[in-house]
Amino acid sequence: MIDYFMELKKLSNKDNNIEIVKRNVIECKMNHTFEFFKFGISDETKHIYNTYKKFLIYWKNSMQKLQGFVNFVPYEDLLKEHEKICEIIDNIEDDLIEEQEKVINDIKNWYPIFKFLNGDAFCYDKRNGMIVFFEHDVFDIGINLNGLVIAKSIDFLLENWSKVLFVDIYDWYQGVNEEGIDINKPIYGKAIEMIINVHLSRICQ
Repeated sequence: MIDYFMELKKLSNKDNNIEIVKRNVIECKMNHTFEFFKFGISDETKHIYNTYKKFLIYWKNSMQKLQGFVNFVPYEDLLKEHEKICEIIDNIEDDLIEEQEKVINDIKNWYPIFKFLNGDAFCYDKRNGMIVFFEHDVFDIGINLNGLVIAKSIDFLLENWSKVLFVDIYDWYQGVNEEGIDINKPIYGKAIEMIINVHLSRICQ
């Protein structure tokens, strides 16, 4: 069984130019039935949800100006995190941004599955099973990255994002195609180079 978090768990300050800024991983065997994911999820994704009660790792590579921040939302917290982002639209003023009603309706259907330091999130869209980008300040700056398709499914997200150690990029438009994350995009070049160097250095140790 593939564990998409395994390579992240192996990262340490001994790896070339990598600093582990924060790590909080709690494993706890669970047996969720996954009714929430009505479009289905793979056995590998089920393994993640049934294994990790908490998974937060923040790494940096200052030499290559890279970082990865993974704050995984466990299955039992999906509704709670959804309610948190819905608080933003409670009693919101009218006509703050263009297409405001669409943005509000989208948020009502989004469930954060990975959270970022600034309040942004990757969200599961319960209408179609896609993973989309939630921009925490959308009602201040308007639609920018908000609603961008990050992955056509949660399985696609985990399979592909894990290949670049869950690197965080500033402009996700540069890292996706019509299906979502595309690790062949130039933006991921440094991350792939870093992973190769880490593996080589471990072999030489």
